[in-house]
Amino acid sequence: MASDDAVVIKTYIAVDGTNQVQVDQITLTGAQTIPVVRVPSCTVAYNGKFRVTITQTAGTTLKSYPYSFIVQIMEII
Repeated sequence: MASDDAVVIKTYIAVDGTNQVQVDQITLTGAQTIPVVRVPSCTVAYNGKFRVTITQTAGTTLKSYPYSFIVQIMEII
């Protein structure tokens, strides 16, 4: 991110399996000293529809933000 950039990162979960509800939000502004943002892990039901959005709210040029997800599938033994 550049000094004039700002982004809002939101996470959502469908607690009822259908309707996604926002559960967290963070706003980052300016150049970041740590270039990686970690979304806290959470246990979500198979139909939880976990979603993360990033919205650039300031800055002179639109940026591309690379991302990666790691999914751990848990089962009853």
